[in-house]
Amino acid sequence: MGELLPLEGWINLELHCHLDGVGPSDRHPALSQVLLSVPPPEEQGSVDQRVEALADYISRTLEQGASVEELERSDRAESYRYLAEVLVPWLAAAPRQELKDAWDRGYEAGRRRAEHGAEPRSGSVTLSR
Repeated sequence: MGELLPLEGWINLELHCHLDGVGPSDRHPALSQVLLSVPPPEEQGSVDQRVEALADYISRTLEQGASVEELERSDRAESYRYLAEVLVPWLAAAPRQELKDAWDRGYEAGRRRAEHGAEPRSGSVTLSR
């Protein structure tokens, strides 16, 4: 079966990537081999275009049309960029979280109906084979 693996000392990693394949390990029979695709690392000093676009939108909205570049000499431009840096990951995750929340609400409602033996609401469609 191969050598036994230690039970202690394992490290958990959270990766944000594409899962391209899973199969038996060709190095150890008790492990799986996972093929992942990860995005290339960002270059030093590179700026996320989504952050820049959102910072500019915030600036134009709050500063009566002035772009974030026009406010470059003021602290407001930096605060708009900081706000955009905080909001972009949240905005990117919001549809995924809303979908999960909607799924959870529907699952919970279905579970309650099943527990109480409730009939389907009027106007709903029941499919059968």
